Amino acid sequence: MDVTVIGGGIAGLALAHQLAPDHDVTVLEASPGPRGGGYMIDFFGPGFVAAERMGIIDELRARGHVYEGVRYGTPDGAESGRIDVGPLAAALGGRYFSILRPEVELGLLAVLPRSVDLRYGARAVAVRDIGLQGGGSPRGALVELADGTTLASDLVVACDGVRSPVRERVAPEHGEIVPMGYRVASYLYPDPELAGELGERMLMTDTVGRVGWAYAAGDGRVGAMFAERNDAASTERPVPDRERLQRDFAGLHPQVDRALANAPESFYDDLAAQAIAPRWSRGRVALAGDAAHAPSLLAGQGTSLAIAGAEALARSLRAAGPHVEVGLVEYERRWRPTAEQVQLAGRRSASFFAPATRLQLRLQQIARRAVMLPGASLFAARSVLGH
Repeated sequence: MDVTVIGGGIAGLALAHQLAPDHDVTVLEASPGPRGGGYMIDFFGPGFVAAERMGIIDELRARGHVYEGVRYGTPDGAESGRIDVGPLAAALGGRYFSILRPEVELGLLAVLPRSVDLRYGARAVAVRDIGLQGGGSPRGALVELADGTTLASDLVVACDGVRSPVRERVAPEHGEIVPMGYRVASYLYPDPELAGELGERMLMTDTVGRVGWAYAAGDGRVGAMFAERNDAASTERPVPDRERLQRDFAGLHPQVDRALANAPESFYDDLAAQAIAPRWSRGRVALAGDAAHAPSLLAGQGTSLAIAGAEALARSLRAAGPHVEVGLVEYERRWRPTAEQVQLAGRRSASFFAPATRLQLRLQQIARRAVMLPGASLFAARSVLGH
């Protein structure tokens, strides 16, 4: 079977890896090459288990890191609390590490089968059915590219992110993102001195309305992330503005201010959002990864779901053999409950991402102390996994 994957990010590469032994796979990626930048994520949950089954966990783990934990700081530079990662990692059976999102992509590229036709600079602009069969069902799909060329396949899978243009075609009236009420910015930059000071603990500010993070990202680099509450009705993607970022987030913590002073002209800047679709396939066109079920950055498992969902789709297609539509239905039946469970956990935790009031901040501080109590790490592990 010929399969075209739209999107060469984490979900697209993971899916190509799994489909390649049985199918002819082409991956279309609009960017000119692997995407840099990004931010640190915690890798655990279903994606970790899927990566073990896929045989890629060692490649990813080698690119990751286990921090000692998080320390919290106030605007005057004082430390206001700590959380150790050790108990949580132990509660997860050691199936946990932190890794930069671009390193996940590079890790998947390193193990991508040579048979996969990966095309950078190939932007898909439309998808349509071809070859209607009896009962009106298509026998394939055609992808139209920005350069005027087309590519016909037996199956097209859109792995093109939370703002996927294909989602509207598969699930009409569900193409828009579902904002969570936060705007998030992040970047990496070289700063060996600050990286050394930050050491093995990520720094998070204990502040109201806006929060900042700073962490040593390896190779003398520092990672910075900022989040603020915004209009939950807004769906338009923000335009990165370094001066606005520096103005709005100044004064959260002295070390965060140093990272803020080095903000680049171009950086990641978007709304924390979910993708909700009542169906993940229509004919020979399917959705996977964030295009189907983005949990948002708030849930902390977007990468995990992307890899596990891709593996679930490949397994269902393999089991269905020539009956592609049956495989797509089975993929959704088996995988949707897990994805929706994580999305729900993300919505429940949204109000605590950046406390809106001093009372909320105080409740967070109390909750942090409770996490360090005996047995609390196991409860926390079950909570973040959506159980």
